[in-house]
Amino acid sequence: MDNKSPIPLDGTHTIPPDTLPSSIPSSAQEILATFLINNADLKMPWEVTNYASSVVFTPEVGSFLPTPLKMSESASALWAVIGLFANAICRERYNAGEPKKIVVDVYSATLMLCSVFLFQIDGKNFIESKVAPRAAHLDKGRNVEMYRNQASNIYKTSDERYFQLHGSLNATPTLQMLDLPAHRPDLQGVEHIGAIKDIYRGVMAERESMALEAEANERWLQPGATCRTIDEYAATSHGKSNIQESLYKIYTSHEQLPPSPWPQQSQMRGQPLAGIKVLDLTKVIAGPTVTRVLALMGADVLRVSTDTQPDALPFIADGQLGKRDANIDLKSAEGKRQLDELLKEADVVVNSYRPGVFEKLGLGRNWAHELARRRGKGIVYCRVNCYGWTGEWSGRPGYQPVSDAVTGASWEQGKFLGLEEPVMPLFPNSDSQTGLAGGIAIMQALLRRASEGGCYNVDIALNTYNNWLIREVGLHASQTKASLRALHPGFLPRHHTGFFEMVPMLLQTTMKSNGTGPGQLWDRARFTKGIMRWGLEGEEATYLDWRRIVSVESQDGKPEVVFDFESGSCMPGSDEAKWL
Repeated sequence: MDNKSPIPLDGTHTIPPDTLPSSIPSSAQEILATFLINNADLKMPWEVTNYASSVVFTPEVGSFLPTPLKMSESASALWAVIGLFANAICRERYNAGEPKKIVVDVYSATLMLCSVFLFQIDGKNFIESKVAPRAAHLDKGRNVEMYRNQASNIYKTSDERYFQLHGSLNATPTLQMLDLPAHRPDLQGVEHIGAIKDIYRGVMAERESMALEAEANERWLQPGATCRTIDEYAATSHGKSNIQESLYKIYTSHEQLPPSPWPQQSQMRGQPLAGIKVLDLTKVIAGPTVTRVLALMGADVLRVSTDTQPDALPFIADGQLGKRDANIDLKSAEGKRQLDELLKEADVVVNSYRPGVFEKLGLGRNWAHELARRRGKGIVYCRVNCYGWTGEWSGRPGYQPVSDAVTGASWEQGKFLGLEEPVMPLFPNSDSQTGLAGGIAIMQALLRRASEGGCYNVDIALNTYNNWLIREVGLHASQTKASLRALHPGFLPRHHTGFFEMVPMLLQTTMKSNGTGPGQLWDRARFTKGIMRWGLEGEEATYLDWRRIVSVESQDGKPEVVFDFESGSCMPGSDEAKWL
């Protein structure tokens, strides 16, 4: 084939050679070196940075996702750092050998970004499976209703702007704000989605964007944001402060506490965080991703759920992998006592609830640190929010679509598609990668706790990840964007294309572009099966195998780093409120 001929891709699409996509491994190496390992704000220890040259990204493949954002590349780089920290901890705990190679599978790292949509039971997604009726009580906000679900979407406003409306886990306040009925049982089913969107379009066309943003957040305490460009966000008072925040922040408390030795685990050699107790106070995707990374490292992760509040039914089964779950009513005296008992032994707390919720219950971060001081052993407390931890909007509620809308990511996705409108970016990308950043930061803090002592605070946020990705890592070059559009000619979402509409579109186009056979993106070897605990004994689920994303090969044959989950997915409330 001469250099001027189009190069066939999967027998379906062709791309001129002068617009070939950039290499994912090369870009991931650059991100790893420039924006992570040598990022002065992150202060990574030499035990990690000295071995960055051992990282290998495979297979050698060009960028393939239909987005201007370097999603595969940044995810692969973050997983490499997870591997580096895992090896550093194992060298300290188990005298493991120096790494010969730390290998990241860029295909698996990419699929991990949509892991919550890949959990299946008998070939069906969780919502359509036989298990769903047993879990219906978790959906107290009735987001399973198509009409209420569409309260989370982008709509055009009276001032010719676009607004990311969001119903959170309970759309009722949002519907009240819009003077719409709480339920429309006559519109249940995908065949009514057009009519439902027309209802929202009608009421949103009568609202001014900035006034609606203030009302949603300040009056109704619901998430929602005007879709801003990158420059518009930077010009806001909050944006000016927020864009200065680093990908994650670690800072100390109670520095006088002595170093905390790693737990003695004779049976679990090779698991970096074996014996580490993690109290999981999270919901939806970003927070559960943090704790799932820790579970993959061997930590004992105990999630606290409550049957008085709604949960994110479509995402919860995948997020529960490797964890136990106890039901506690945190508003009751007994529930507060139970949480105190768990805090007294916890090594790590991860909290993704709306800022201030636990403080109002008397169970906030400062109380956790006080309990740690009294016991004489430090704790790591990780907070996750949407808007970041400085700036006037830091207390606002939010989810991935809101962060993408406000930071400019949605507008960049729309422009990439040739549209003059914002479009929700692919996957729960900022959710998932914020979770990876949190896992890294917690491992870094645990290393410091073991050597220096003290308590540690970790702050992560969806906006700080998006700012890092957009402003530091940067967008794909024009040449790569052109190749990606050519690779996916049928991928044409619009501003009103919702989460659950876009995912099947994306899966279909990437199966065409990157294949389903051995060694290809959708190779079934990247998936595994496991027993779950959702009401019936012995039931099995199929899901993405996170154990394949990163692996560590030692130089001298000493104990290797083990990535594995101790258990499968479980229904909330399946376990007692106590540590193993």
